[in-house]
Amino acid sequence: MARITGPRLRILRRLGLELPGLTTKTLTRRPYPPGMHGPTKRNPKVSEFSLRLKEKQKLRAHYGVNERGLRRIYLRAYRMPGDTGRNLLQLLESRFDSLVWRAGLTRTIPQARQLITHGNINLGGRRAKSPGQTLAIGDSFQVRESARNREDIRVTVNGPVLERPSGLKVDLDTLTVTVEALPGPEQVPFPVNIQKVIEFFAK
Repeated sequence: MARITGPRLRILRRLGLELPGLTTKTLTRRPYPPGMHGPTKRNPKVSEFSLRLKEKQKLRAHYGVNERGLRRIYLRAYRMPGDTGRNLLQLLESRFDSLVWRAGLTRTIPQARQLITHGNINLGGRRAKSPGQTLAIGDSFQVRESARNREDIRVTVNGPVLERPSGLKVDLDTLTVTVEALPGPEQVPFPVNIQKVIEFFAK
C-alpha cells in the first residue's frame, strides 16, 4: 500500500472514513462499503481482529507506508520513552512527506512523496530524495527554484487542504518551511483508535 495505484475512493469506502492525506475525494455520494449489492442494512458481527486491522489500515493508507515500514516505526516507538501510541503517531506525523503536505505545498501525501523523489525539494540546503525520513525541530526544507512557479504548487499554497500547524513556519515567497514544532498526535486529521493498532502489533 506504499504506492497505491488503484481507486483511492474505494479505500475510503472500505474503511468508512475520509483520509485527507490519501485523496481530496469524499464519501458524500457513496458513504457505504464497496460491493455489487450497494448499501445494505445488515450489521455483521465484527471480530476483534477485524477492528484492530481496520485501525492499522487507516495509518497505512493515510501515510502511505507498507506493512514492514509501519512495523519498523512501531518498534521504534516502542523503544522510545513514554506512551507507545503517542510516539507512533508523532513519528508518522514527523515524516518528511507528511510535513511537506501539512505545510500546504501539495494536495496529498502521495503528491508530496512524488515532489520529493523527483528532486524538487531541498532539505537543509541539499536536494532531498527520501520522503520517509523523520524531521526534527530546527530542520528546514524549500521548494527548489526551478519548481516554485508550478501552477499546482502555487494553487495549493494559497488554498491548503488543511489548516497549517502552528509549528510550521512557511515563507510563501520562497516556499521555505521551518520546523519550529512538530505536529502532535492530537493533530492527526482523522479519527484512529491507536490502542487497537498497538494491540495489533503486540499480538
